[in-house]
Amino acid sequence: MTTNRKKYILSFCVIVGLILILIVVFKAHAAKLQTENNQLISENLESKGEVDTIKLKIKAANSIENVEKVASNRLGMVYPKEGEFVYLSKEKRPKENLALKIRSNAFN
Repeated sequence: MTTNRKKYILSFCVIVGLILILIVVFKAHAAKLQTENNQLISENLESKGEVDTIKLKIKAANSIENVEKVASNRLGMVYPKEGEFVYLSKEKRPKENLALKIRSNAFN
């Protein structure tokens, strides 16, 4: 074998070795990124579950039944009776019992 041919083979082996090392490094980096991505996906799913739970709690707390229960039990509020209304002007006075209308609409 000639010296040039030995240099060529040695250069080829070094280049192939460097390429293989780069492939291993890139694969390791890709595996690390995939692990981080999987972890973020898992955290995202957990957060979505928490958000859904909070939405359900808000929906339950804002239901008309719960609002009425808190208003009557905790705050002592009651629906006004027929003669317990105060109107600011006669023009804005409704022709029918407003409390009964609101109560009937709340449960329909």
